[in-house]
Amino acid sequence: MEKRKTKKIKLLWIITFVPLIITAAVIPFMRDKVPMHYDFNGNIDRWGSKYENFIFPVIIIILSLLWQCTINHFKKKQSQDLPDKAKKEAAVNEKVLYITATAMTAMFCIIQCAILFSSCKVSGNSVKLTPVFYKITNISSGIFIMIIANFIPLAKRNSVLGLRTAWSMENDQTWLASNRFCGKLLFIAGIAIIIETLFIEGLTSVLVMTGIIIAASIICVIYSYYSYKKYK
Repeated sequence: MEKRKTKKIKLLWIITFVPLIITAAVIPFMRDKVPMHYDFNGNIDRWGSKYENFIFPVIIIILSLLWQCTINHFKKKQSQDLPDKAKKEAAVNEKVLYITATAMTAMFCIIQCAILFSSCKVSGNSVKLTPVFYKITNISSGIFIMIIANFIPLAKRNSVLGLRTAWSMENDQTWLASNRFCGKLLFIAGIAIIIETLFIEGLTSVLVMTGIIIAASIICVIYSYYSYKKYK
C-alpha cells in the first residue's frame, strides 16, 4: 500500500515538472520578445522576454509543494493516536486530495502548452491571441471540474477540501448532503463549460465559463444552508 502511494506522489511530481521541461525545450526556438498580455479583444498589449514563460511553470512547482504539504498532513494523521474512524477519514481525504492535485497540475500543464503555442504563432503587434488558446483553456478546465466533481462527495468532513461552509461543517450529515449535491452540480457545470466553448469564441467564452463557475458555487453554498436547516 505504501509503495502505491509513493508511486502516486511520483506521478504528481512528474506532471509538475513537465511544463518546466517543455518550456525549456521550446524557449531556444522562440523570438526574444513574445506576447505577455492581451486586452479584452485579444489584442497584444504587452510584450516581454521569452524567459518570462518560465514564471507559470515555477508557480506550478510552488503549488505542488503546497499540495504535498497538505497531503502529508493527512498522511501523518493516519499514524497518530486517533480513533479508527478518524484514521480512515484521513486516508480517504489523502486520496481525494491527491487526485485533485494531480488533475489540477495536469490542467496547468495543458494550459502552459497552449501559452507556448500561442507565443510561437505570433508575428507582429497586430496579431491577436489565437482562438485555440481559449478553447484549450476552457475545455481543460471543464474536464478538471468534472473529475473533481466525482471525488468531492467522497471527502470526509475537513477544513481543507470539499464544500466548506459554516453550515456544511456543522455535522457529518450536512457535510455529506452538501458535498453530494456540490459534486453533481459541478459535474453539470463542467459539461456546460465544454459545450459553451464549442459555440462561443474568444474571451467571451472565458467570461461565460467564469459565470457558470460562480453561479454553481453560489447555488452550492445556498444548498449547504438548506442542508443545515434540514439536519439541524
